[in-house]
Amino acid sequence: MVVHQEAARRGYCFDAEKIGPARFRGRIVETNGQLLYEWEHLQRKLAVRDPARFHTGRSVAVPEPHPLFRIVHGKVRAWEKVRVV
Repeated sequence: MVVHQEAARRGYCFDAEKIGPARFRGRIVETNGQLLYEWEHLQRKLAVRDPARFHTGRSVAVPEPHPLFRIVHGKVRAWEKVRVV
């Protein structure tokens, strides 16, 4: 229920009933390109929404992925709506 706790802490309206027991025991394969794209996307949001957290994260070039993910070499996923800056 960590997701629900974090949502509540941030003041979001999050339906805890949608969270069920953990069933997946493997790891999700994701590309390093997608990881970096998501990190840059988060940094753009934080620059506006939470400048203090943005400045803290600026020193991180490549974020440490959650252990649920296995990062492989690759580009941003084809399904991603890439924002050109």
